[in-house]
Amino acid sequence: MNDELRALILEAQDGSVRAFELLVSSHLPRVRRFARAFAASDSDVDDLAQEALVKVYKNLRSFRFQSAFQTWLYSVVRNAFYDATRSRAGRERSREEPLEQDHTKAASDAESADEGMMRAQERDRLWRALRGLPPEFRTAVVLFDVEGHSYEEVADIEGVPVGTVKSRLSRGRAHLKALLAGGQGPDGLEDDAPVGTSGQDISSHAARSRK
Repeated sequence: MNDELRALILEAQDGSVRAFELLVSSHLPRVRRFARAFAASDSDVDDLAQEALVKVYKNLRSFRFQSAFQTWLYSVVRNAFYDATRSRAGRERSREEPLEQDHTKAASDAESADEGMMRAQERDRLWRALRGLPPEFRTAVVLFDVEGHSYEEVADIEGVPVGTVKSRLSRGRAHLKALLAGGQGPDGLEDDAPVGTSGQDISSHAARSRK
C-alpha cells in the first residue's frame, strides 16, 4: 500500500466524505456490476450498490491495514449483498415478471433490431441467469470471470481456501451453463468436484457482457 492511499484511507476514517469518495471512485463500476448479480432486478442495481457502499463507509474504521484495501472493500460489499439476498428470501419477487415482459417486448422487435440490441438482450439473459445461482457460486463467477480477480484475490475476499474458490467456480459455471440452456442447473455436485474447462464459454460470455 503506497503512502498516498494510506493517507486517503486515514482521512476517510476520520470522517472525510470527500476522501471516501476519492477512495472508492475507481471501484464504483465494478461494485455496480457485482450488485447486478444480486439485485432483484436491473432497476434495483444502483440502490443495492449504494447500500453496499454505505456499509463500507460505516465500517471503514474497522479496516486495520492487515490486508489490501480492495480485498477488505469487496468483502464488505459481498457481505452486504448476501444480507440483502437473505432479507429478500421468502418475499414475493413480483418484479421478475415485468422484467420478463420487457424482455419479451424487446424480442418482438428482434427482426428489425440491430446487433447492439441483440447484445443487450444477451447481456440481460446472462445477468438473469447469474441471479439464479446460489450466492457462493454467483460471487465466484462474478469476481473471477466478470471482474477478472485472481483465484487468490477471490479466496481473500471470500475468506476461503483457493481450492474452494476453484470448486465453486467450476460448479457455478456448470450451473450457469445449464440455466442459459434453459435447464434448472445440475444437481448433486460435490464441494470437491474437480475444476474443468467446461466453463470457458461462460467465462468468455461473461467477459463480453460486463457493461
